[in-house]
Amino acid sequence: MRLRNFVIGTTLISLGLVNANANALLDDEVKNQLKAKSTKISTPTTSAPAPAPLPAAPSTLVKGDKILNQAYYDTFKILSAPNSCSQFFGGSTRATMVFNTLMSGIQKEYLDGSIGMRMSGETTSVTDAPTGIKFRVFKKASINAKGPFYKKRISANEPSVPRLGNYDPNTKAIRSFILLHELGHLMKGDDGNWLLPDDGKSHEISRENSAKIEDVCGDQIKQLARTN
Repeated sequence: MRLRNFVIGTTLISLGLVNANANALLDDEVKNQLKAKSTKISTPTTSAPAPAPLPAAPSTLVKGDKILNQAYYDTFKILSAPNSCSQFFGGSTRATMVFNTLMSGIQKEYLDGSIGMRMSGETTSVTDAPTGIKFRVFKKASINAKGPFYKKRISANEPSVPRLGNYDPNTKAIRSFILLHELGHLMKGDDGNWLLPDDGKSHEISRENSAKIEDVCGDQIKQLARTN
C-alpha cells in the first residue's frame, strides 16, 4: 500500500511537472506572439513621398520682385497640379513649361492704369525639342507697374485702379488671373486655335477671354483670394 501510494504520489507529481512544463511552453508561446505583435505594431509605416521642389525663379526680375515672385509661384502651383485649370492648358507638363518661358522674359512698364499686362511686337513660334510642345512668344511681355497687378490706386488725386474680371486690384487672385489670361494667348488647343484669341484691340473679346479663364481656373484662383 505504501508503495502504491508512493507510485500514485509519484504519478501525481509527474503529472504536476508535465502541467508545469506545458504551462511554461504556453507562456513562452504567448510571449512570442505578443512580441511579434509588438514588433509588427512598432514597424514604421512608409511615409508619403516628399513633394517635388519648386523651380528656381526664371529671371532676375522675378527673383528680385517680391510681389512678382509670389505671383509666379502661386500660378506655377496651380498649373503644376491636376485640375481644370492645368487641363485647359494641355496638362501640367505643357502648362508649366510654357509658363516658365513666358516668365523668363517678363518686363515691367508704366502703362495706363486699366492694363494689367501687355504682350506686343512680333511673335516667334517655338517647339520644345524634348517634348515636342509648340507655342508662341511675343517679342515683349510687360507687367504694368501702374496697374492692378501692383496697385489699388495710382495716386491720391486719381481714381482707383479698376477690377479685372471679378478680382480686386493688388491681390494674389488678380495677379494669377492676369498671368493665366496672357498664357492663354501663347498656346493652341486640340482644335488648332489659340486657347484665347488676340484681344488687344477689342474690349469685348478681352472680356470673353477673361470669362473663359474664370470658368476654367476660378476655383483655383479663389483659393488664392482666401490667403491674400
